[in-house]
Parts: sequence; structure tokens; C-alpha cells
Amino acid sequence: MPEKLKSPTSLMNNQRGNSFECATLLVSLLLGQGYNAFVVSGYASREQVYCDLTKRPCPYLPKPAEHVPLPPIGDTSRYKLKSPPDLRSQFLLELEEREQKKIQDHLRCQEEERQRMISELERPLPDEYWGFRIHAWVVILPERGGARDQEVLEPFFIEPSTGESYSPTVHETNLLYLGIESIWNDCNYWVNMQQCTEGCAKINWNLKKVELWEHLLPGEPWTLRDIEENEADEDINIQQDKHLDMPVSYVERIDVHSLDFERRFPNGRKCMFYKKTKVELYAPYVQMDGLIQRVTLYDDYEYMNPISIFEKFSQRADYLIESKKELDTDLVVDSYKRGRPDACKEHRYFANGNNAVDQERTLEFYDNVRLDGLSRIEMQLSFLEQTYIGRDDLLYCWRVDYSTESKNFSAYDIHYREVMKITEWYHRDESIPASKNIAIKEFAAKDNEIRLQYHYEKDHGTAATRTFIKPSMADRGDRLIFNPEMTQAYNEEERSLAHVREAELEIWTFLKTRAAEYLLPKLQVSVFDRNRNQEAKAGMFAREEMLRAQGQREVNDEIDYLGPYLARIGNPTHLTKAQAMNIKQECLSDLKQLYVDRANHILQLFEKCNQKLERRHSWFTKTEGLTREEEERFFMEAEEMNFMLHALNVRLSRYRTLAPDRYEMILQTIEKDPRLAVLYQ
Repeated sequence: MPEKLKSPTSLMNNQRGNSFECATLLVSLLLGQGYNAFVVSGYASREQVYCDLTKRPCPYLPKPAEHVPLPPIGDTSRYKLKSPPDLRSQFLLELEEREQKKIQDHLRCQEEERQRMISELERPLPDEYWGFRIHAWVVILPERGGARDQEVLEPFFIEPSTGESYSPTVHETNLLYLGIESIWNDCNYWVNMQQCTEGCAKINWNLKKVELWEHLLPGEPWTLRDIEENEADEDINIQQDKHLDMPVSYVERIDVHSLDFERRFPNGRKCMFYKKTKVELYAPYVQMDGLIQRVTLYDDYEYMNPISIFEKFSQRADYLIESKKELDTDLVVDSYKRGRPDACKEHRYFANGNNAVDQERTLEFYDNVRLDGLSRIEMQLSFLEQTYIGRDDLLYCWRVDYSTESKNFSAYDIHYREVMKITEWYHRDESIPASKNIAIKEFAAKDNEIRLQYHYEKDHGTAATRTFIKPSMADRGDRLIFNPEMTQAYNEEERSLAHVREAELEIWTFLKTRAAEYLLPKLQVSVFDRNRNQEAKAGMFAREEMLRAQGQREVNDEIDYLGPYLARIGNPTHLTKAQAMNIKQECLSDLKQLYVDRANHILQLFEKCNQKLERRHSWFTKTEGLTREEEERFFMEAEEMNFMLHALNVRLSRYRTLAPDRYEMILQTIEKDPRLAVLYQ
């Protein structure tokens, strides 16, 4: 038990303290946020006191994707084939089943033995001070009528050193927290009078019962008292008990700067070791590459043989958010969020490659962002395949096969591979007959053939096909008969060959861009980041200054009431007495008419709203059998219309009150105008 505690502000500055100091700081922050939090003084296990996480599973490991099995498709056909008779020997089947059962039992025993050995290996060593190690943590209790009444429904613990929460009723929690001596917060100090022989699972957290929790200060907080309903209705002044005359707190107000809140850890980084896992956490902008989390999975308990690495990134200009590396196979999977110019979603490749175009890799894209609907690119040394979604031409798969023969090439030549065959797959177009709707196009460059396969007709077992054989160079000439369909096929083949080079160029461009992004990673700064975005801050101040100056000019500028009327007669330098009198009368007449029109407009709105409300009331009284939803809708509409009537009434009354004063003010302004001075000479 510590003899003294540092203040929360001192702990914030030093970022170092024992469990009691950390729990006190955390409770202070939670109380400020409306939680019913308490510091718990009790006993914990050796691993919990020393913050030893090496025997616990890592909570930072990515969860495996859940594969929902598809429902079985029932056979709805009217006629079914009968199953063939089973001519196998039942005796041999029973012998085989017994043999399989023996094998399964043997494998199960081996697995149970392996799990037992793992449990023995992971079991912590005996602790001679078990049950006597003092520790402090935080408990949050439900509070009826409190600020977090709907959020906190049952008690739970929080470990200040890790921030993890535990339920007291779980068996694993009782292995970590062994007993409770007392709890306290800013209201009182409660001593636990209950037995903790079975951990904290059966503790009653009702602080109102003195036989369970003995409070140190006399009385108890008024919020914990039960007030009868008849007493609550009376005008009774319940004041909080004043237990002691305490001096003013010497602790400064806890103020967490936005940079400190963002930094999260001492020096912006933290390293933790779980079972066969090492976790490194970083605050944003601490690492040059935007790394915020790295989880390394090991094959042993000594953290010597890493097998995989999971990394998460933040604020990357290239929108990289996650990277997974399998060290045994060198497989790397980079994931990107939406926003890249190439709309890349995932890049799967091998780290031991030379970053060439022909290396094995897979690219996935956000197909709803790309104009061509490209969803996936799979590159191998022998082929390149592209998958599309939602194209207007119904193309959904495109593949090119390359020659596997070795060929000398330059490192700067990305089109060195010889194209052997190009294949295109299309969906069914219901607007044309299936016998004329092409399903597969195959351009066999090596065989000098163009093969077409059409979609299957309904109830047909075969599909129509056509093959165009390209003549050799010797056969081309006057003897070759011109065929327009052949010309169209040749043009499509040329376009497909051009598409091959475009696909290779796109991959090469992506690899070049990615290499630059990895070599010199750039981080983005949000426009809402007031600590780093100096440009946005300067722009915000400039806009505020511009708006302030504009408002000041609008206040200083006087309204020229006579300007439109003088413009009608050509803005003369001097006015005659008759002209001045006409301008004054026209201006005042228009002003009066404007006030009358505005008042009439408000009155018309009032009458329309009143008539609508009367019609709704009449409909409600005449209609019977309304549902609850219709009644609620009627009352809501009636409330809105009553509010509108009240607002229009207030607006009309205020307008009638202010209109004479405004008219008098404008009249005085017009009479003082020097351009009408001829009227008063």
C-alpha cells in the first residue's frame, strides 16, 4: 500500500505512477464525464499486478472473416432419378466404419494430450504471495437517474494500466481480481464487509446496505437515499450532508491538451507482449510512414520466430490502411480505402519478387468508382486476367495467355511477352436471340484463328460456334474474297491486342507509383486538425476577418432611398422644386405601399394556416376508427400549425408596432437629404 499519492495533474505531467495513482486519475476523468466511478483497493493476481500479459490471447489480432454457408438448393423437379442399389457388403462397411472410428478416437486423444501439454506450459508458476498482492483498479456502477443511466446497466471493472474492461461475473475475471477491501470516490469511502472467498463474482454492489458496505464518513450522499413518492411530491429541500470542513483543493484543474490526448502513450508509443504476440502502438504522426499499430505473431513463447505481421496505418496520402505479411511465404496483402486515383482496394504480391510487371500479383479495385467497371486483375508469368462488374457491353472476364518460352528482354521493356491467346467472356443479352449473342470470343494469335461461341438456347445442350481462320501471308492477295464480318473480327482483335498493352502499362504505372509511395511516404493533415493544419487555420482567420470587415462596411454604408427615383430622370445635378416634390411623394408612397403589402402577406399566411387547421380539425372529428399512428400524426401536425399561427401573430403584431417608427425614421432621413434642399428654401 503506498504511503502517499501523487496528484492527478502531477501524474499527467510525469506520465508515470503506481496502480492507485493511475486509478485515481482515471476515476477523476470518469466522474467528470458523468460516470458513477470508484477507486477499488483490493487484491489481484501476480500477472495483473505486474501487468504481465504474456499468457493472455492478443485482442489486437484481426478477426477471421465469417463465411456464411449458402442455403442448400432444394430439388424442385417433378421427376427424380432413383438412387442406384447399394451392392456393397454391409460387413465390410461396418469394419471400415470401426477402423475410421479408431482413427478418429486416436486423433482426438492426441489433440487432447496436445492441449493438455499446452495448458501445462502456459500455466503460471505458483505464487507464494497469492491473495496478498495489493492492487487498485476502477469499478463503474449503474446509477439510477444518472447521466449514464442508459449506458451502464451492470457493474464492470477497468484496469488503468491497460484500459481493458472486465465483467465481475466472468470466471476469468475472478482469476485476476481476487478480493476487494474498500472503494472510494469524491463522495465517501466504503469498506467491504462481504466475504471474497470466491473472488468478486458474488459481491453485492448495493452501497445503501450498511451491512454490506460500511461508509467511513457519517451519513451518506443524498443521491443514495431512497425518497418516498409522497415525500418527493412535497416541497422538501434536501441538502447534501456536510461531513467535514475541507480546505480548497490544491490540485489544479485537469486539462488534457489536444496534442497530449492524441499522443495517447508516453512519447507517443507503447509496446506490449501477449501470448506469442508482440503489439506495438503508435500515436498518429509519430511514425514517418503513418504506422499506428504493428502486431507480430510468433511461433514460440520466447518471441524469436515471427511468422506474420499485421500493420495498420493512418493519414496516409496514398490511402494505405492495412498491410499483412506472411513471413513463411513472403505473401504481402496491402489494403487501401477509397480515394486513390486508380481506385485500388487491395494489392496481393510476394515480397521476394523484383517488382516487375510479370511477377505474380493480384489487384482488386472499387469497381463502382472506376469508369470501366474493373474489379480484379490477376497477373501470372503465363497469363493476365481481368474481371469486370456492371459494364454496358456485358463483358465480365478478359484473359490473355502468354508464351512460356524463355526470351531475352530488357528491364525497361514491359511488353516483351508474346501473346498466344486472348479470351473474352460476356453475359447474356436478353434483347437479342441467344444464337446471335456472343458468349466467348477467343483470338488465337498463334493458330491464326478467331473463335466465337454463342450463348445456349433454352432447352439446348449445345451452343452455336463459329471459327474464322486467318489466311497465311501467301494466300493473301487477289484470291482472297472480302468479307465484312472478317474485317470486324480483325478490328476487334487489334483492339484486344491494344488492350493487352494498356493493361500491362496500367500495372507498370501502379508499381511505379507504389514504389514512390513506399520510398517517400506522405501523410495527410485533416482540415479539422487545428494543431497541424496551419494553412487551414490561416484561411479560417482570413475568412473571419473578411466577414467582419464586410459586416462593418454594411453597417457604415447608408442606404440611398432616393437613388432609384433619381436614376429614372437621369440623375440630374440640380433638381427643380417640382421634381424634388415628385420624388419625395413617390418615395413615401412606395414606402407606405411596401408596409401595407408586407402586413397583408403576413395576414394571408395566417388565414391560410388557420383554414388548414380548421379543415384538419373537421376531418378528425368526422373520421372514426383512426389508428394510433394516424392520431399521433394529426396531433403533431396540429401542434406545428398552432406554432406557426402563434409565430405569424407575433410577427404581425411586432410589424404593426415597429412600422410607424421605421416610417418616421426614413422620413427624417429623406428630409435631411441635401438633394431635396430646394423644398425648404
